[in-house]
Amino acid sequence: MADVRRRKDREPAVRRDRLTEVQSMVDAMKSEKEIPEGRFTALGMLITDASLAADEQALEAAHNGLRWLYGRYVRDGADIRAEQRGRLLGLIDVTYWSLRRLPSGLQLSLDPRSHAARFLVEIAREPGLNNETLAERLDVDITEISRIGRRMLASGVAWRSRQWRHNSWDITPRGLHYLEETGLLPQPESQEPASPPAEEREAENFEYFVGVKVRPTRLTGAVIDASGTTLARADHELEPVESEHEAVTVLAGFVTRLMDRAPAVGGKAGVHRTGLGIEIGAHVSADRGEVVKAPNYAAGVGWSGLTLAGPLREATGLPTILENDANALALSEATLGDTRGVRHSAVVLIDQGVGAGIVADGRVLHGATGAAGEIGHVVVEPGGRECSCGNRGCLESVVGVDAIARRVRELTALPVRDLDAVLALLSTPWSKQVEDVLEHAGAALGTGLSALVNVTDPERIVLYGPRGLVCPDDSDSATLFMAKVQETVTHQVFSTEGKAVTITTKPYGDASGARAAAMAALRLLTRK
Repeated sequence: MADVRRRKDREPAVRRDRLTEVQSMVDAMKSEKEIPEGRFTALGMLITDASLAADEQALEAAHNGLRWLYGRYVRDGADIRAEQRGRLLGLIDVTYWSLRRLPSGLQLSLDPRSHAARFLVEIAREPGLNNETLAERLDVDITEISRIGRRMLASGVAWRSRQWRHNSWDITPRGLHYLEETGLLPQPESQEPASPPAEEREAENFEYFVGVKVRPTRLTGAVIDASGTTLARADHELEPVESEHEAVTVLAGFVTRLMDRAPAVGGKAGVHRTGLGIEIGAHVSADRGEVVKAPNYAAGVGWSGLTLAGPLREATGLPTILENDANALALSEATLGDTRGVRHSAVVLIDQGVGAGIVADGRVLHGATGAAGEIGHVVVEPGGRECSCGNRGCLESVVGVDAIARRVRELTALPVRDLDAVLALLSTPWSKQVEDVLEHAGAALGTGLSALVNVTDPERIVLYGPRGLVCPDDSDSATLFMAKVQETVTHQVFSTEGKAVTITTKPYGDASGARAAAMAALRLLTRK
């Protein structure tokens, strides 16, 4: 006991010394033009020591200092080696996750009679309680409930979501384990049937779904109900993200504001259940909830390598899925769209690149690494233009909207930067060059679709893209483009019955992507 008391007496002094060391190390790094490797190693050791000791002040000092350094060296355009940039980002993430896992004084040793212990027991007995109800049951004020809630969140024994204007509290598996170990877990009444697992209760009660389309510079969101009716929409201009922490924080804040726009999503705690879907035009590992690799057009904005689904669930309290944009569209169409009830189908998306979502026996194919459906990297012009992936002649180097604009610039020497500017040239003396580019792109897409059909044999394809390319009823440019697509597919697709594959076309915008993300959540979280 004497040794324990001595250690406790020394602890404040040790923490002060550790904080001083961290601050001195960060200050030294701020004064150096190029940070020596030894500085990173020394700071990393200090951060590890602070994390093991749950030293919140030292971790916060390191985290804030590292973010300042990253801002100076990277955002301000300073010349910094990729290795140093990676070290800064790595240490920022380490400090972020260390801070998230701090016990914040709880240490999982609650007095069974304390307000904190009773808080846990109440939300274990009845998930979804709000601050007002908890204050009434514990006979304390709202401020005390907020304080206890922050401690529970920091210790990982409870999570919080927003139900309209109120917090909604639920217990985590760690919290349940703690109550079981301490004998505090409330027992069900003997005459009552056992409750189903929490996952099953959630699946039965999902009524609303939030979807977010992620672009490098913008978030677009939608809220739908289980029938697919859109209840709210919103947009948010996006600055480049610097870390996983920042990406999760920005997304979680946007989701909360989006839900506030749909009053029906609120209501009494536990009545309404909401799922969250995130979609991004990138190589995604749906199983890990991770953006494996963002495309080159998103380079420098920090989305590659981020794990989003798990941290977003922690931050919002909403069950969360992450999907590639084409896969989200495929799930949307299979749920309440044109391929509903169709066992084998595909959705192809023309955007900056070209991607496909393939449905076989009612399930989206992800492949071994999540890269199934990368039709944009099928080579349609051997030896052609270099693609963002490093190969030459890939489909998206011909058909992607950026590729079309680039080809027209080369032929006309005009400063056209997007598809709208390209299509505007159809009423000018440059119309012949634009028509040639569109026909060439249509033929390339037809070759890519033929390969997709010959390999996967879908019953139906839904083609999403800009209205000026895929909606013949709306524009002459789309008539020209789609005629070439259909002609190529007719000649190149193998069919034992001699019939052409059915291709349905739909215009695509960011609102379509947000709705598809919400529909993907509906499909996957309710297993429709």
